[in-house]
Amino acid sequence: MLARIRFSVADRPGSLGLVASTIGVAGADIVKISVLESEFGRALDDVFVEVRDVVHLNAVRDRLNSSTGVTVTGVQYPAPPATGHADLELLDQVLSRPERGLQTLVDGAPQAFGADWAAVIEYGPEAAMLDVLVVSGQCPGPDKIVVASPCRLTSIRMTAPGAGQPYGGTALVPIGPGPLALVLVREEGPEFHRSELWRVGQVGQIIGTVLAPV
Repeated sequence: MLARIRFSVADRPGSLGLVASTIGVAGADIVKISVLESEFGRALDDVFVEVRDVVHLNAVRDRLNSSTGVTVTGVQYPAPPATGHADLELLDQVLSRPERGLQTLVDGAPQAFGADWAAVIEYGPEAAMLDVLVVSGQCPGPDKIVVASPCRLTSIRMTAPGAGQPYGGTALVPIGPGPLALVLVREEGPEFHRSELWRVGQVGQIIGTVLAPV
C-alpha cells in the first residue's frame, strides 16, 4: 500500500540521502519525493513509500523520527496514487465535458490532490455555506460537511457533526469568483500545505472560468 510521510529535515547536502537510506533499511520503497518548502535552514518534504501494512508504516516512521535532524510531521495511509500530472488530467476531463464539470471535479480531485474525498458546496448571500451540491463516491455523506469559513483559498479544520476530532486535513478552494467552492478532505494525514493549496487554487480558478456560463 502507498503511504505519504511528511517530514522536516535539515536543509543541507546529504539530508535527503539519509532519509532515503533510512527508508530503505526499513524495507520500504520510495515512489516519489515532493519538496514543499525550504526556509530557515529546514526543508519540509512529502515522501510517498510502498509499505506492507500499517505495522510496517509505523516502523518506517519510527526509524525516520530516530534519525538525526529528521522529524515526521504527518502521515497519510493509504495515500492516493502519486501521479505527476493528475491536476492537468483533471482539467482536461472537466474541459472536455463541462456539462458535468462539477461531478467530474469531485470525482477526480481526491486522486489529483492527495485527498480521500471531495464535495462542492454553495455559499449564500450572507457569505455562509448554503448547500452541498455534489460529492465524490467516498464522501460519508453531505451531512458530514459543515464549513464555517468564508469562501477563500485556505486550509481549514472541519469536524463532522458528532465526531470528536476534526478531519486530518481539509482544503477550501473557491471555484472561480463564487459562490461555489471545492472541499477536499483527508480523513487522516497532514494538513494541506500552502504549495498544495496554490496548485488546487489554480485549478479552481480555471474551472470556475470554464463553468461560469453553465
